[in-house]
Amino acid sequence: MKKYIIILFVALASLMAVNAAHAIDIGSAIGTAITGAQKVAEASKDITPSEEHYIGRSIAAMVIDRYPLVQDPALTKYINNVGLLVAYNSERPETYGGYHFGVVQSSEANAFACPGGFIFVTTALLKEVGSEDQLSAILGHEVAHVAHRDGINAIKKSKWTDLGFYAAGEAAGKFSPNEVKELTGAFTSVISDVGKKVIESGYSQSDEKKADSAGVRYASAAGYDPNGIVAFLQAEAEKGIDTNRGPFASHPKTDTRIKELKAEIEKENLSRQVADVRTNRYKAIARR
Repeated sequence: MKKYIIILFVALASLMAVNAAHAIDIGSAIGTAITGAQKVAEASKDITPSEEHYIGRSIAAMVIDRYPLVQDPALTKYINNVGLLVAYNSERPETYGGYHFGVVQSSEANAFACPGGFIFVTTALLKEVGSEDQLSAILGHEVAHVAHRDGINAIKKSKWTDLGFYAAGEAAGKFSPNEVKELTGAFTSVISDVGKKVIESGYSQSDEKKADSAGVRYASAAGYDPNGIVAFLQAEAEKGIDTNRGPFASHPKTDTRIKELKAEIEKENLSRQVADVRTNRYKAIARR
């Protein structure tokens, strides 16, 4: 737990410097460490939006611990502008602490959706993506995981459903040092379990299919052409890149995803006009 407290404050310092001129500051959202947990009276108690937010911050810290945050104010602002527009057009346009998007350094093309609205894309993924329309559907997919509370649902199905989590200081004075230690250990276990799902194993195939479907709808509602995600997947397949390994192993097979996405876009009449200005903007900012 101490390790993640340190990570959280380091992330805060670096992100405040990166995002000083931008209203969306991932650092201020991740900056407070989680130090306490309160056991609730009913095991069936739902995880509240505020608890989801604090859980998501801790998992976001795990992502940043593994993959360094890219300190590029222009890129961070751009990713947030696209992501927030897509999120606004989802069925959950607001979360307790708001949506926060960032770019992390990694040689593996990937994206991570943490509970509460913390979403990261890797530098390798941005190199593979060819346009803002493609990016919008990818971010839409990640927003869907947040909107559907996939990470929180994973917790609710675990043995930790009888724990509610609170920010630093809320448990102080209510429990003995041994009780706080025990509950903090349980909290750390929850964060570890969900963090592995977010970073390594991925969500269930059912969750991924729903996220695919929702992602193209969000992108289309935001004015983007969701066929971009189809073009992205086709390009990856043509290059021989296996999108069904590692963290993508839980996704449906690429050919199945393409087929189902095409059907969804056609059925719902989601296609939109692709604007060259958006593609040029993406190349100028995200693929420098």
